[in-house]
Amino acid sequence: MKVTVIELLNYEGWISGLGTDREWKVQTVQHRLYSELQKAVSEHGGFLVPMTFHHMLIIANGINQEAHDKIYDTMKSISPVPYRASSATGKTLVNAEREAFRRLKTLNAWQTSFIEDDGSRLVAAHFDIDSYLRRLESGTIVEAMAQVNELITSVNMISKEVEGVSAYLGGDNVVLFAGEDSLEKLENLELESVKIGIGVAVNARESLKLAAEALAFIRKFRGRHVKVIKAP
Repeated sequence: MKVTVIELLNYEGWISGLGTDREWKVQTVQHRLYSELQKAVSEHGGFLVPMTFHHMLIIANGINQEAHDKIYDTMKSISPVPYRASSATGKTLVNAEREAFRRLKTLNAWQTSFIEDDGSRLVAAHFDIDSYLRRLESGTIVEAMAQVNELITSVNMISKEVEGVSAYLGGDNVVLFAGEDSLEKLENLELESVKIGIGVAVNARESLKLAAEALAFIRKFRGRHVKVIKAP
């Protein structure tokens, strides 16, 4: 499993320099940075998890050094502050992130550290609430979001157990990335009124694509709440 950690340096100082009427500016910059980086990362088969925005994670299976350099070029062109970045591999995504963060702390501004892939395959589990739009129509947006937050909490707990990385995707969608050895546990999950499409492939983008196909299968044939599709 491979993870790349990006850290924005002197980020709090930059925020403080914006004055007190600043939150809208901070959100605008953060989301532009996330948008442009997500496009750059996805072009090379990865997926960007924004975390705190100050720290961001790339699910980096299959992304080589040349691709990383192109991603960093995008980062440099739009970041309001210097950054540093490091990649690492590990038996789990958490292990990889821990090692990448350790390496990161040895770097100065604008420096990056790279490591080759370990050849592992990646699981993406896409969680989706049953009949979410119908529930939304019969209630309020706040009530619907409370249900989404319950799902996020549940997925975070599962993520901790399998040492994966989870992310909220918007709407009623949450994703969990993990190693292939977590597949048995994930495909045997039983969450009330939640569909789980699972994709297994060599990188994050392909895993997410297969997970979406698995969800489409569940919606079409019904009767089951978990479906796994593996790349050859």
